[in-house]
Amino acid sequence: MIDPATAVVFDVNVYLDYILGDDGSWPLLPQVPPTSDNAAADAVALAFAERFRLFTSPHILRNVARVMRTVGQSEPVVEAFVAAIAEMCEFSGGAVIEPLQRDHGVHDHEDNLIASLAKDPAVDALIIVTSDHDLLDLGPNWHGRLVMRPRDFVRRVVARG
Repeated sequence: MIDPATAVVFDVNVYLDYILGDDGSWPLLPQVPPTSDNAAADAVALAFAERFRLFTSPHILRNVARVMRTVGQSEPVVEAFVAAIAEMCEFSGGAVIEPLQRDHGVHDHEDNLIASLAKDPAVDALIIVTSDHDLLDLGPNWHGRLVMRPRDFVRRVVARG
């Protein structure tokens, strides 16, 4: 079960798995309620359904844009998707936050930045959603925060009803 006031952080890979998908096609706005075989797309759809408060950081947005450009997405598509992420966060009651950067004992620099966002006092996320094995190895309960795969996150949110 998840309360609508619960703060959640999606790792970069969740957004990329949604936008790049299995077949490379994607709607800018996902189906609500979720109806796909893409767990990342379903997680994104749930943010639009105001099932939790979603937070991201400039670091996450920059990395999403960087990877999208690397795989050949056009600049208008990159800009539209990054703007959609920021709007989705605001719509859900979350925000784009520049976290206080601290060392949280996470060895990978990129993963440490995700942890910094989740632990930032302005966010205090109870859930980190990721497909990253290093972050998943921290969980399932890291400093009082659940670290879970998109599919498990979607099941938990949908079970709430």
